[in-house]
Amino acid sequence: MAFFGTSSGGLFGLGGQQTSSYQIVGVDYSLISASFDAKLTQRSIASLSAQDRAAYNFGSTTDGVTPPWQQVEETKTLNQQIREVRELTKFIDLKAADLKSVSDNADKQATFALFKALSNLRILAEYASSDSTSSSSLSRLNDQFQSGLSEVRDYLSTADLEKLELFLGDKQYKTETSTRLGKNGTSYDASLVTDDPNAALNGITGNEVFTVSITKSGATDDITIDLSEMSGTLSLNNIKDFVNSKIEAVTALDDEGEEYIKNQTRFDVRRDGSTGRYSLQIDGTITEEVKLSAATSAPTLYVASAVKQLDDDYAITSRISEFNGLDGTITLDDTTSFAAIDYEATAIKGLVKEEEDDDVDPKIKEMRDKMLADALASVTKDDEDTDEAEDTDNASSLTNIDSANKVNADTSAKRVAVDSEGGIYVVGTSSGSFGHQLNTASGEDVFLTKFDSEGNVVFSRLLGTSGTSNVSGITVDADDNVILVGQTDSALSSGDVVNSTDLFVQKISKRGDEVFRYQLDTFGETGASGVAVNSAGEIFVGGYTKSGISATSGFSGGQDALILKLSASGQLTDSTVFGTSDNEAIKGLAVDASGNLVVASEENGSAVVRRIDGSDLSNQTASVNFGSLGSGGAIQGITIDNDNGKVYIAGTTTNGSLNAGGSASTVGTTAGGYDGFVSGLTLSGSSLSADFTSYLATSDTDRIADVTVSDGKVYVAGSTGGTFSGEQSRGSTDGFVARIDGSAGTVEDIEQFGEGLAGTNVGGVAFTSKGDSVLSKLGLPQGSVQIDETRDIQTQTSAKVDDFFYISVGGGVKKRIELDEGDTFKDLARKLRIAGFGKLDVEVSSTAEGEKLKISALDDGVPIEFFSGKEGRDLLQRIGLEPGRILPKNEVFDIKTDATRTSRLRKTWAACLRSVSTARSTSTTNRPPNMCLAFLIARSRRCSVPTAR
Repeated sequence: MAFFGTSSGGLFGLGGQQTSSYQIVGVDYSLISASFDAKLTQRSIASLSAQDRAAYNFGSTTDGVTPPWQQVEETKTLNQQIREVRELTKFIDLKAADLKSVSDNADKQATFALFKALSNLRILAEYASSDSTSSSSLSRLNDQFQSGLSEVRDYLSTADLEKLELFLGDKQYKTETSTRLGKNGTSYDASLVTDDPNAALNGITGNEVFTVSITKSGATDDITIDLSEMSGTLSLNNIKDFVNSKIEAVTALDDEGEEYIKNQTRFDVRRDGSTGRYSLQIDGTITEEVKLSAATSAPTLYVASAVKQLDDDYAITSRISEFNGLDGTITLDDTTSFAAIDYEATAIKGLVKEEEDDDVDPKIKEMRDKMLADALASVTKDDEDTDEAEDTDNASSLTNIDSANKVNADTSAKRVAVDSEGGIYVVGTSSGSFGHQLNTASGEDVFLTKFDSEGNVVFSRLLGTSGTSNVSGITVDADDNVILVGQTDSALSSGDVVNSTDLFVQKISKRGDEVFRYQLDTFGETGASGVAVNSAGEIFVGGYTKSGISATSGFSGGQDALILKLSASGQLTDSTVFGTSDNEAIKGLAVDASGNLVVASEENGSAVVRRIDGSDLSNQTASVNFGSLGSGGAIQGITIDNDNGKVYIAGTTTNGSLNAGGSASTVGTTAGGYDGFVSGLTLSGSSLSADFTSYLATSDTDRIADVTVSDGKVYVAGSTGGTFSGEQSRGSTDGFVARIDGSAGTVEDIEQFGEGLAGTNVGGVAFTSKGDSVLSKLGLPQGSVQIDETRDIQTQTSAKVDDFFYISVGGGVKKRIELDEGDTFKDLARKLRIAGFGKLDVEVSSTAEGEKLKISALDDGVPIEFFSGKEGRDLLQRIGLEPGRILPKNEVFDIKTDATRTSRLRKTWAACLRSVSTARSTSTTNRPPNMCLAFLIARSRRCSVPTAR
């Protein structure tokens, strides 16, 4: 917030005739700094020149009114103050008794009222940060704080003042996006594999074969690398030279008939400076795409899980665990950990750390600050007189953070899938952001992260919801597009008009481009639990509905089972709703060899498998009821083995006789409580028959989360609070994977895994035939090693088509700036220039992380104001721009017509309050950082913040 004086008089009485133009006193309201602590205006006035300061007399006023920040404060305890604040019904009350003395002066009235409101907000924050405040009180405190904050914001935007102008933010003449659109690279660093690049590599025998495929202008050269043709040591350097010789052997003739080497991609060896170890490096060009494939690969399982430390100071983080030895003893080979970032908490931690590091001798501090101020003045003077050069650094990027201050956000992996090239897709939910995908959800948003087979992130995407969303299913089609399904309470596009909780479907290409998003917009609640795709790319989605989805769908009451069929482009082509007055839901789907569906459903608490005609969803041809799942039981997945005509469902049950009325055999026994189960069926033509139910049980709770099948072997993954026979318990809850014979149902092997002082919650499992190979021994991935992503706003940020914000030039009419499909920052710049009528500068410049957008007011122009779009559609927030105002540079630096005098902007340092839903702090009292002032100018105030997690 900034206060503007005018040339005709001071706010609280003139100490003399004022001759300067109106003056801005910068106060960063949006961060609720401690400058509101009793001396707000005195601290602000310090930024004025001596001449301007003389014009404002705050010691007394001509009308005898003493500003509230100069009044003697009553001695009250924090508990007394909070009781008074909790009784408030308004934070901005212009009819309050203590404002009557200034009721005839709109400017004084506004300033007094704002000071009171902000002081009361500060009391709420201080009380919330107190160690004596109970956790149960925080939600109520936060509700009142957010209500008061909203009241202040509304007042600032509507107040009708005379000589005073108020707006949010620091005094600035420019603003720029904190998001970037990224850059497509041309090189790939493989995993580190050796300490000596000239020594023989472990695990390489010399009989391995792999292929380097280089595609350029639509033509592909498949270059076979047979290590048996090598001579000498099988070292990293020698293998690099051998691969390059094979690439260089591929030649072509130019127009003159001269032979030339066709491809420019080369392999190199690099040394990692921090570890001293070596790896291969692929140096490509922007015109060549490189793909790697091994002649033989071992099968591999990937398990997605979320790990919660017993210490609540740490965020939930996600894992991808790689299991090999599937034909014999299953072993955990590697684990990749990942989590989103809480940018707010990271900033708070950095600010508090700066303050803590600032505890030096006051005299030394005074000397240091003077030197810094002199240096700043010198730099600022140059900045005032000359335009900035193009900014090519990454200083303002939101990812430009000190790793020591990084704070993770809760990130829970839910499902995993693998594409035909070995790429790994993990979906889940998180309260944090992924790179430049800013999380703007009030709860948790859905994320999709693609990894290569070496565990390197290829890309991450957020669904971009404003409320809360969940994801429950994922699959990959024949073109390696990934489809995810779930539930959201937010509008995913401008076409969603009914305010309800809806089923959603999103399809994303292997390069990270969104193909489509579909939302079932009905008056009743709907949700998705499973997804499958046929050979034509048609998508089947299973879930539930609590109302009819169309005039003809029908609805039996309670919760009915729901199946949707979408075209490959996302058009709804068929649907069915079935059930009784009880509760039914589809929990998983699979497509058989004929293109028909086999679905697993929970129907009034029982586990039911049905076969449904894929061309007519209303036609059910067979069903098997395995019986009651028991209280708290659930189906978690279904998989189909079309080569052997088998279907398997898995989940959790408390029923030891889940035997389809005696037609299925049971293998193993339950141990009481919740136990994992796998049930097998035979699919013959259009009929289904039950084969067996196998139990996986310990003396504690056991839950199977997902199931997959390959070559007659069934693989399940889940979580256990106990210890399986021959295994070892590690944490409060461990994960496990198991191999089961698909014919007999016997459990062949179990591998239990986990972490000490933590709980592992397994979400999904995926099988791939492109697992461990010569490429992994060389530190190289299967599939494409470098992809060219689409570098537009919709793809690289969490913004969606039709998101928008408003811009006003010189106080004029607000113009809407809307995101269209395919827009880049250059497109956004063009729209801004059109809306600005030549009264603003817009630049798109390159940084280390790709393009950024910068908007500036003209030096001697007019103010430019930015307004947020409506909730859930705010483009400003999602590209990293703040609502507020930028001013002409001459006004920011108070440059006079004779350019003889400048005034300095007072910077207010502070940090924002975090939402109650965010992670907890690291204080010994488990004080969440959400309700405290994390950083205060007043050094006496402190607030705990999370550690890097």
